[in-house]
Amino acid sequence: MKRENLIIITGLFLFLFAASFVAVSMVTSDVVGWNNFSTTTKAYVWNTEPNITSVTITPSPIDLSPGDTTQVNCSAAIWDYNGWEDVNVSNATFYHISMSDNSPDDNNTHYTADVGTDCSCTGTGNNATCNCSFDIWYYATNGTWVCNMTVTDKGGEATERYYYLNSSNNASATVNTVVAINVPAEIDYGNLSVTETSSDMPANVSNFGNTPVNISVRGYGGTTNPDNPGDLCMECAYGNISMGYEKYSLASGTDYSLMTTLTNTSTEMGLSLPVRTDDNGYGNDTNTTYWKLQIPLSVGGVCNGTLEFVGQENW
Repeated sequence: MKRENLIIITGLFLFLFAASFVAVSMVTSDVVGWNNFSTTTKAYVWNTEPNITSVTITPSPIDLSPGDTTQVNCSAAIWDYNGWEDVNVSNATFYHISMSDNSPDDNNTHYTADVGTDCSCTGTGNNATCNCSFDIWYYATNGTWVCNMTVTDKGGEATERYYYLNSSNNASATVNTVVAINVPAEIDYGNLSVTETSSDMPANVSNFGNTPVNISVRGYGGTTNPDNPGDLCMECAYGNISMGYEKYSLASGTDYSLMTTLTNTSTEMGLSLPVRTDDNGYGNDTNTTYWKLQIPLSVGGVCNGTLEFVGQENW
């Protein structure tokens, strides 16, 4: 009787041990998370870079003003998620297509806007329009010019990367050829008596355009261009002065007898003027012509005549 009881007790112990072992094994193999199966990530992007959507140039094409500057405007349409007031122009250039955006400034080929004074932005909602103006000199090289603009955020470090603008998105314009010269408003030979020859009277001729020119000249009596100019260089209160008495030279101090006689038809002077290249002043784009007048007999009083200079594109 005691032996049987011993066997039963032992069997019960083994059963309980096995059951305990199985329970521990099941808990270990099913664990994948204590109370969640996924983790949520989160961030807030508080500032987004602006985006230039298009650029236009006005006027287009561009007609330069002889001897002066012409204002050209470069206008960019911009979208910014953070609103238009977040937009700032950081760089704006206008340059001839033969140059690059980072070329040095030169009135012939490259201009950089002062973004603090030459650029401004307006807008509503997320849309901004930023305009930069450039004062282009009369001797700027003719041909295709490109406007580039770079914008940045006012509120953060995000920056629109370099944005190249060309004719495919209306950011190029043609600078037209300008043929123009500048001459003195008056040549005053002073007080002279009959048979007297004046001293050299200088008259500067300047290229006020953006292409090389050859200079021609003709003359007529009086101050009103006649249909038939006749053969007078001056009309006087008493008598007139014939064309052959007024002469010119390209060299100072030339003897009167060796100077070229003025005619009433446009005649090339042998004077060619290149385009101005010196931003600080005139150079070989300006040259001096020298004039003399001899007074014939039977002339008196105030005499008036006209010299008509013509610049023709030098091919």
